[in-house]
Amino acid sequence: RSTRPSKSAMQRLDEWIRRRLRCYRLKQRKRRHSIAIWLQRQGVTERNAWKLAMSDKGWWHLASTPQVNHAMPIKWFEGLGLYSLRDGYESLKVYSEPPYATHACTVV
Repeated sequence: RSTRPSKSAMQRLDEWIRRRLRCYRLKQRKRRHSIAIWLQRQGVTERNAWKLAMSDKGWWHLASTPQVNHAMPIKWFEGLGLYSLRDGYESLKVYSEPPYATHACTVV
């Protein structure tokens, strides 16, 4: 078994971090009116913004709704300068074997 994290594990961790940040951002707004107005400024329709703001669901549940994903897409996080773990993982060159083990020359 490999001890390095897989691409899917990094992607799941990346998604969890973004959801946690969305949750925190919603919680910062505190009041329902403030949440609805902020969502509308982010491009969510008035009806959908108020539908989310009036929900009795918890912050964690609200952070995964389509309205919040529309208000805070991945590009929104990139605009803030946040680093994507999945993209960083893809940019690494991970070898399953050391480079010296692939091309062996016999000494005569």
